[in-house]
Amino acid sequence: MGAIDNVKELAGLIHKIGDLDLYRKILDLQNEVMDLSEENRNLKFDLRGLAEQLKFAGDMSFAEPFWYMSGDPVPHCPSCWESKKTPVHLHYKDHQLGGGYRYDCHVCKTTFRSKRTPAPPPLPLP
Repeated sequence: MGAIDNVKELAGLIHKIGDLDLYRKILDLQNEVMDLSEENRNLKFDLRGLAEQLKFAGDMSFAEPFWYMSGDPVPHCPSCWESKKTPVHLHYKDHQLGGGYRYDCHVCKTTFRSKRTPAPPPLPLP
């Protein structure tokens, strides 16, 4: 039986006794327990997301000007990765501009130019 069920059972017993002040306090306690349970669920969800980000970050390496995931030759957006730790593949545009290749991020709308050829081989992690 969980904490919320225990508080509900206690509220029912106190209601039968007829002590209104104690019953109100138990209802307040029940609301607080429900709020704490919701906060706990949210924190667990956030913790899972952060653990996944941390695991993902361990697989990323930097080769100027882009970030690469181990085993993935497609570069990730440095703006998205460095600001929000969001891994977003860049889209290569099939032409050269001013001596460099063009890569676009569909999330932050940043355009990158690099002399790095499209889809370089993945870099080993240090």
